[in-house]
Amino acid sequence: LVEAAVQAKSDVLIAIIHWYLTKNAFRNVGIGDDKTLSDSEEQSELLPDGWNSNPKSYALRYVNDGQLYLLHGVDTGGLMVVNLVQVKTLSASNVTFQIDDTVKSLKGSITKLIPEVATVLDRVRKELLVPVFESNKKDGETQTKKEPEKVERVDVRPTNPLLIGGGVPVGRFGSDPLGVGNVGRGDLDPFGRGGGMLFQPPGGFNPLADLRRPG
Repeated sequence: LVEAAVQAKSDVLIAIIHWYLTKNAFRNVGIGDDKTLSDSEEQSELLPDGWNSNPKSYALRYVNDGQLYLLHGVDTGGLMVVNLVQVKTLSASNVTFQIDDTVKSLKGSITKLIPEVATVLDRVRKELLVPVFESNKKDGETQTKKEPEKVERVDVRPTNPLLIGGGVPVGRFGSDPLGVGNVGRGDLDPFGRGGGMLFQPPGGFNPLADLRRPG
């Protein structure tokens, strides 16, 4: 259980960012900063073993649409600086949070852990995800203009990985980063594996359960 593994408020921040990435089609492929990706690597929605072995520094690897991304988080004296890099294009972004102002508890409901969770996730969306994907989009458009002879027929149906509940393109997300308007969804518990609610109902919902990859 993740609750037993949580050592610091910075762990909670990384966990909620990880959840948001997985809800936007990212899959974890382990820890570290290895810039190579093999077909044999297991892709998971769960946090890997050792993800918070150093609560002052985090390094997680993700895959999205066949591309490798590195997520780094560093606690610099109470300020959590999180960077996301797309390895192939080197597109990068960052977001920072005052840890104590953002995370209020290590246990309890998500709104007890992070009272302003919607604001936090909206910043993750705007400052961490959108810049990387917008940069990739521009790079792709530039290459297409330079090398028109290499353009091939592609599937133009929406395949944007940054979709919440479907249908919202990069840079034009709705104002509800949690997707809580979609009441019927079973994955609204960012610290669980479906079948939960993001905002705690009366009675003991535990948001820090079942987020870590089984050993």
